[in-house]
Amino acid sequence: MAAVLIIRTRLIAAAMVLLAAFIVMGASSLDAARAQSAAQSDDAAPDSVAPDGAAPGTLTPVPCDTLAGFTHERISCSYLHVRESDRGRQLMLAVAVVRARQADAVASPVVFLHGGPGGQIVRAARHFATMPINATRDVILFDQRGSGLSEPQDCQDASQAFLEMLAADLPASNSVQVQAAIEQRCHDEMINAGADLNGYGTAETVGDMDRLRRALGIEEWNLFGVSYGSTVALDYIRTQPEHTRAAVLDSVYPTSAPGGGDTATRNFVRALQQLYADCRRDDACRQAYPGLETSFLATLIALEREPLAIPVADRSLVPSGVFHLNAQDFASIIHQMMYARETISIVPMTIDRAARRDAQGLTGIVSVLAPLATRIDLPALLSVDCRERMLTRGRTIRDFNRLERFMRRQLTLFDTQDELCADWAPDFADPAFNEPVSSPVPAIFYSGANDPITPPSATRDAFRLFPNAQYVHVLHTGHGVDRSHACIRDVTAAFLDDPTALVQDACVGSIAPIPFVTAVAPSSGVLPFATGILQLQMPFLIVSLAAGVLLAVIGGLWTLTSVLRSGYGCSPSSLTIGSAVSAGAGALVLIVFAGLLTLVVADTGASLTPTLLAFGVPEDAGTLLSLPWAALAVTVLSLGLLIAAAARGGANTRPHTPIAVLLTGGILMLAVLWWLGFFARLPG
Repeated sequence: MAAVLIIRTRLIAAAMVLLAAFIVMGASSLDAARAQSAAQSDDAAPDSVAPDGAAPGTLTPVPCDTLAGFTHERISCSYLHVRESDRGRQLMLAVAVVRARQADAVASPVVFLHGGPGGQIVRAARHFATMPINATRDVILFDQRGSGLSEPQDCQDASQAFLEMLAADLPASNSVQVQAAIEQRCHDEMINAGADLNGYGTAETVGDMDRLRRALGIEEWNLFGVSYGSTVALDYIRTQPEHTRAAVLDSVYPTSAPGGGDTATRNFVRALQQLYADCRRDDACRQAYPGLETSFLATLIALEREPLAIPVADRSLVPSGVFHLNAQDFASIIHQMMYARETISIVPMTIDRAARRDAQGLTGIVSVLAPLATRIDLPALLSVDCRERMLTRGRTIRDFNRLERFMRRQLTLFDTQDELCADWAPDFADPAFNEPVSSPVPAIFYSGANDPITPPSATRDAFRLFPNAQYVHVLHTGHGVDRSHACIRDVTAAFLDDPTALVQDACVGSIAPIPFVTAVAPSSGVLPFATGILQLQMPFLIVSLAAGVLLAVIGGLWTLTSVLRSGYGCSPSSLTIGSAVSAGAGALVLIVFAGLLTLVVADTGASLTPTLLAFGVPEDAGTLLSLPWAALAVTVLSLGLLIAAAARGGANTRPHTPIAVLLTGGILMLAVLWWLGFFARLPG
């Protein structure tokens, strides 16, 4: 289970954090007047109740295993009932409360505000149970309206359609049209369901927060906002300062920051330049990937001319089994990878593989990142973005340099906003929403040097308007600083204990540079083994592998007993003995391989570069990948010897049956490894 937890929290969580690249730039919401209006409209209509009879503003408890698929002794779950608008639907927002580890803790709680818009956090509630801030204070989580586990969950087919659009061999102009059609279908579906798309925004979320605060009986709490969550926190501070004790604002997306593809491009190019500089300062990276910038640009040009067909084994993700990687796809993948320190470490290797058109070598990365497209919550993303950022000053940039102009044509994911926003949710936010927020509330601001979407300059600009705030800039880190380092989590906890004290952030200086990966023992089977077998996500293969091990053990013991026992009238032939020995050796090698691979995967998953598993295993573990081939060779030898022994006859044939059982176990294990991809490529 330790290995399972390591992989779940470090490998897949590191990958999941990349989702923000698709959703974070659809950022903010409405002004304070709307928040107050929404709250008043809820309170003014007591006769309007939710489908289950609960009045708006009330909490309905629900088992966490029913809501989010887990149980935890310190976590309770519920739905907060709210109204979409005075003419919209009833909504139920998923809520999780993680009680403090100290049973007698009385410290004011923390409400965590997830990013997006369209992200989610309730599913990750157990992660907060081990965080330093949870030692003495409760942590409150909720999925914002239109996001995550909150109900209703609209446009469920849109995300799969979006993924299939990315996988298709479409030129940039066609992909924009297809994406716009997907989003338009979502719009029409929601309107036909009676939705009010003007009921989604930051001001609405701020109103939901205050309803949640009152429902929980809290007078004052602390805010913790990451990415778009910082937008929500800033607007809450502006409208509800009397209920805000302190705020943690990480990778800040100010209310005044413009959205859209131009801004995203400029921020991405800045992060790329930081990546190139970091690689040049790293001797191994500089030697392994000279001319990284030139290689990346040349790869984009080559992919514009001819996309690269990447095989995808999971047909539930890509029904065709092929992901056609074009320039827009590759730019988006690199953009996503720049979010997290763990994936930044393999960006140079990913660029190198694409430059060499190594389709097989990119299979793991596509398999990790492609599912993220299926977690986009379009209603929240487009409603908030269209209403709050379309009219922001500076949204259109006219002074692009040559590199920025080139990269802008690759980032097409944002281009449908200009086509759809006028009709999606035409009730634009009051321009006052986009004014900078200033407040005396104590706050700590975090920024990451490698952040590709919310640059440090945006965080600094917001920080300067908080006279009682502190600012921590972290090198070698992307988007979402607090979740990247234990050091920062400790700083956060200390700040919340005493927001007026100067934070002791000396540990930030000890954060090591990003450990760029320059060598790997490649295998397309390692990632499916880690995610499917160790995380219990492939029941059929798990049962097959377990059955193979069981048959091998039973067959081995039975064979040994049959060979050693006397009284059969004659001794086993040398062919029979040879078959038994080679079958046993093959099965033993496979069992040892599975055990050692589990240890390597766990160790890599706990390292600074867990997503290395998308390519294979560390180079020094490369010899491990030859074991399945050795087992295959001796298993084939054993099968041949057994057939020969049976054909010759005349000797003790009683051991043939247990040898057949032993061989069946080995062949079943080999079949599982073949299915996972361990025979697709030799290490080297």
